[in-house]
Amino acid sequence: MPIFSFVILHYQTADDTIKCVDSIYNTVDYPKVNIVVVDNASPNNTGITIKEHYREKSNFTFIQNTANIGFAKGNNVGYAYAKHTLKSDFIAIINNDTFIEQAEFLSNIVDCYNKKSFHILGPDIISVKDKRHQNPRIETLSDPPVIRKFIRTYTLMYILSIFNLDLKAESLKKKIIPGSKLPSSNRDENRFNFKEEMENVKLHGSAVVYSPDFIKNYEYGFYPDTFIYCEESILNFIVKRDNLKTIYYPQSWIYHTEDSATDAVYRKPHKKRKFYYKNFIRSSRVLLKLMKERKNKER
Repeated sequence: MPIFSFVILHYQTADDTIKCVDSIYNTVDYPKVNIVVVDNASPNNTGITIKEHYREKSNFTFIQNTANIGFAKGNNVGYAYAKHTLKSDFIAIINNDTFIEQAEFLSNIVDCYNKKSFHILGPDIISVKDKRHQNPRIETLSDPPVIRKFIRTYTLMYILSIFNLDLKAESLKKKIIPGSKLPSSNRDENRFNFKEEMENVKLHGSAVVYSPDFIKNYEYGFYPDTFIYCEESILNFIVKRDNLKTIYYPQSWIYHTEDSATDAVYRKPHKKRKFYYKNFIRSSRVLLKLMKERKNKER
């Protein structure tokens, strides 16, 4: 029986993390499951709460980061532990604001791998807020000209946010930057039939399952050079660059609350938007760098 490990990055919102972990313990029916929670140096000391809450669980591992190293690197700490220490066959990186209500969640995924094989699988991710299906994703950051256009737009939005003018600018963006369009929120559900399995599609970053084919060749789950945002676009680029296989698999599903960690830190919408603009720009530049490196190698 393959060993399956969950990696959950925790930051400040203990209630969400406990609900996520408890949903695995109370719902998922699978004999070889590990849970790895990585606390990204939560300043409110909720990591200690999580550690004490599960201290008697034999298949639970708590890892304390000494600094907030961001989404990708924080999850990669858990991924490395699951790969090298726990010798996991499958690793699922899921957000702490997700929870599972399906007993066959893991057994279905293993069955899918045995029948078709894949490098990365994305389950059906259902938004708690509005019941949207968040998988698969529409590809918006797919080529350098588009990314550069988004960077220019968000750079302007970031500058305006300093003076609290970004909301007005967004409503007038066509006048500010003729022909501009802010990055899509990927909410056009009419483009996909979410009841059907799909291959080689972009997957949502809140719940990603890595198979033995991926784990044996990669030391990270998410490319480590970002702090937050664009991780799924970068992962999608790596999938295409390296000819990997992704599967959207609706026979397994998970619920997503969304944005609980950033909401806890940035309670004022203005500060949250400013944080988003700044980190979207940084992460987009990382993606551009990877695209440039690939182009240079192909010459």
